Amino acid sequence: MEKAKNLDELGGEYAAAAGVVTQRIEDRRAKLKKLKKQSVEAGIIRSELNILYRERRDALETAGMLRNYYGGTKYAKLH
Repeated sequence: MEKAKNLDELGGEYAAAAGVVTQRIEDRRAKLKKLKKQSVEAGIIRSELNILYRERRDALETAGMLRNYYGGTKYAKLH
């Protein structure tokens, strides 16, 4: 059985997940630069980027809330 994580540790996991999403955003932006602006593929990538930006924002907001819950105490355990 996995040890219960404190809220700061869990917040760190969300922050790390946001980093992964940031890399996915960077990859798609680089690909988008190589495409014609009005191409179907460019439209698909722009749609994916919108989703990824929201996903990253949500992960960062959740990380911040977890890390600051009860003043960021490491004694508040999540079960």
